This record gives sequence, structure tokens and C-alpha cells, in this order.
Amino acid sequence: MEISAQVVLRAKGPITAATLAANQPPKEAVEAAQKLFREAGFELGPYVGISFSIAGSRSLFESFFRTRLDKLKGHQLPLDALPKEVAAVIEAVTFTPPPDFGPSGSGP
Repeated sequence: MEISAQVVLRAKGPITAATLAANQPPKEAVEAAQKLFREAGFELGPYVGISFSIAGSRSLFESFFRTRLDKLKGHQLPLDALPKEVAAVIEAVTFTPPPDFGPSGSGP
């Protein structure tokens, strides 16, 4: 079973609808991050806003990020396994938290 996460890149400044185009990360930073994950074996989604998705097996995530997913605190993956020049342009690699409603949520 494949799982996916969002790779959120560092913006040049605050992001709003009005500032998104001006505060995009440099094109080279986007390409370097995408290349790293593609070469590691992840499937990439389209680059939208300041992020793109990566998908792969649980074992690929665990070996690439050098962590056990069941030991994560929160929804963000550690960036210390990434090359420093790529980690410097990434704000976070994060899983979408489950909804706060329905049979497994904590809603009413």
C-alpha cells in the first residue's frame, strides 16, 4: 500500500493569495528537491503553490527518512536524513492529519 506526504518548500516571505507569485522558492530549489525524491524512488505529484506530494511504500519512507513511522511525534518527518542543501529549502515533509470527525475522529 502506498502512502503520501506533502513536501512544503520555504517561501521567500509570507504567503497570501496576493504574494504567492512573488514569494515562490527559487526554481532551482524546487527542481533540486523534486530530483532528490524522484531519484529515491518516490512518485511525485504536481508542484502547486509552494508544495508537491510524494508517494511510496511505508518501507521507502522509513528507509529514506531513517525513521519508523509508528514512532513519529506529530505528522512531520525528520529532515536530518536529507542533504543539507536540499533540507535548507524545505520547510516540512508532512502527512495530512486524519479528519477530526467520523468513526476514528474525536468529534461529536
